[in-house]
Amino acid sequence: MERDAIKQYADWLEENSNDIIARRVQFDAQQVFNIVTELKIFDQPVATYLKMSQDDYYGTTSDHKLTLQGEDEPMSQLEDRVLTNHVDGSLTEGQINFSYNHEDNFSGGYSARKDLNLIMYGLEVIGAVANVGGFELVQQNLSKDAAVSLLLAANALAEWELAN
Repeated sequence: MERDAIKQYADWLEENSNDIIARRVQFDAQQVFNIVTELKIFDQPVATYLKMSQDDYYGTTSDHKLTLQGEDEPMSQLEDRVLTNHVDGSLTEGQINFSYNHEDNFSGGYSARKDLNLIMYGLEVIGAVANVGGFELVQQNLSKDAAVSLLLAANALAEWELAN
């Protein structure tokens, strides 16, 4: 994957966000799964983390930014999200810090728009770092919970699209 591929996909999502929500353009969750796979954040295939119980994820992978709500429920049912919203530090020195916010995409019912925005904005920030500093810098610094949030949002958005 080229360094600017993440940012290009985030830009495409932004250009097509209204059409995705209106279901005139299909959202491709596999694109997000492929990006997270290429970042090498996880030791196992990304689909594994959607099926893993929340308790197993908490004990083996989580960096404790997510609020896990159902011990035996699969991660795909988790309603909490962590948005990657900012990065600071020194790219030239390889010392960066991503900033995160909790996102509630289910208050008052599921919000496909909020999940799409979480993916779009998170990929913009991550893509900027990857474009300038490389994938390894992202791999070393991105929260696993933020990466799994991208997967959760992509999965939920794809399921919403199929149901509507």
